[in-house]
Amino acid sequence: MTTETRATTFTAWPTGFYQADLTAMHGPETVAEMNGQLRTLILDAEARQPEYRFGVIGAQKSSLDILRWEHPAVDWLRGCILGAIRDLTVDALSDKEELAERVFEKSEIRAEGWAVVYHQGGSHRQHTHHDSVFSGTYYIETGGVGPDGGHLQLLDPRPAACARRASPGVYTVKPKPGLLVGFPSWLPHSVQATLPHGGTRICIAWNAGFTTTEALS
Repeated sequence: MTTETRATTFTAWPTGFYQADLTAMHGPETVAEMNGQLRTLILDAEARQPEYRFGVIGAQKSSLDILRWEHPAVDWLRGCILGAIRDLTVDALSDKEELAERVFEKSEIRAEGWAVVYHQGGSHRQHTHHDSVFSGTYYIETGGVGPDGGHLQLLDPRPAACARRASPGVYTVKPKPGLLVGFPSWLPHSVQATLPHGGTRICIAWNAGFTTTEALS
């Protein structure tokens, strides 16, 4: 009896990343109006809420309930984020289309968001997000971006690959108003210091996961 052996190649540990230009998708007038309203809400909240600076330098975070605020601009952004979550889920389960559909049929998406206001020279230390599946950021104002300043940095989670130069190690994203990004919550990421004379940056960070009482298999 002869056993046939076949050689195969495959890619392991793929990492999905979502990026959407909402200005191109919804139009510059809509995005400018929504961003203006979100900016006012966030700066008003910054003046009233206690300071929360965990993980950031030269920046301030809001409470975690921004996606529950009752306002048309928040409703609009919540819908955009839900679209990102759906696309990321479908991408992650691209070889299991039926399972992806059951995720949305039987699960409830739970999402939380918080504003981050970066003052000139502000940054965010390297970190990951716990207790969620996907995370991301929406940019309202992006002061302080330069050739080597103010970028979102996504780090290759394989330390050995970086050490042996099998990977560039960092994928950078240049923020701009109206840009929505998303990625797996376990992916290490950070924010470079914004330029010292580049103005204020305002963004909304978010986490998302699923809750279900039924088996999905």
